[in-house]
Amino acid sequence: MITTSVAPVTTDIQFRHKYSKHGKTSYNIKSTNLEIDNSEDSEGEEIIEYANEEGIFIQEQANEESFIRKHEIPRKTFHSFTGIFTLWLYVNGYNQRQLVFPMLIMAITCFFQDFIRFRVPSVNDKLIKLYSSMMRESEKNSYNGILFFLIGIIITSSLLPKDICLMCNLLLSWGDTSASLFGREFGKYTPKLSTNKSLAGSLASFATGVGCCYLMYMFMIPKYHHLVDLPNDIMWSPETSSLNIHCFAIACGFISSISEFIDLWGMDDNFTIPVLSGSFLYSLVHIFKNYP
Repeated sequence: MITTSVAPVTTDIQFRHKYSKHGKTSYNIKSTNLEIDNSEDSEGEEIIEYANEEGIFIQEQANEESFIRKHEIPRKTFHSFTGIFTLWLYVNGYNQRQLVFPMLIMAITCFFQDFIRFRVPSVNDKLIKLYSSMMRESEKNSYNGILFFLIGIIITSSLLPKDICLMCNLLLSWGDTSASLFGREFGKYTPKLSTNKSLAGSLASFATGVGCCYLMYMFMIPKYHHLVDLPNDIMWSPETSSLNIHCFAIACGFISSISEFIDLWGMDDNFTIPVLSGSFLYSLVHIFKNYP
């Protein structure tokens, strides 16, 4: 399971993070905390090397656990499940306004949980251990992404029409997930668009946005609209828009990619993606709406 690295070090260094990219190798040496590159389109090879008693680094080879850690499989599974849950809520007749109060309670709970753990190290250690499979390294000493996810969905659910809100949820849960997975796996084969974004990730987000549009407006809404929707719940329809479904789907793809790509002052993308995609979708539908 391990190979040796011919790099002697002092024994007080416990491990180092080895990062190889384009033939160049860099090291991040820490004595207590390991910082792993979890950017969505990280394309280099990441290896953890531990120092043994003689001060020689030994390398932990890639295995199933490291693959799961790199690709954040539990986190992305949860992310994707929220999209399925969104469709379940729609099919069963829930209105987005009904969900605002429960999500607000959840957001307040998450805020105070983080607020307390930042001030009580023992609580922080226990929660980090409890959520280790879901928590990024960057979140161990900052507010959890679920808090920003809830705030973003609360805003869109409070302000936007039902169909636009549904699309925001799908673009966040599936578009962002596909961008992350494809960006990390294939980003090294495509041009970089920014520090943490690649063409591979953006194309995956685009394709997912197109697919989500077709799913919602060619299947879900036509099948369940008369059962679960109230008047004015659905903002876009082929009868009320000068955009046909195919043009609208392509636009949704671009909106998905752009919303995932934009970095607003370093804010968490769990917040920016639904807010930006909702703003863009609402503006697009409003501009091309056919008024009597």
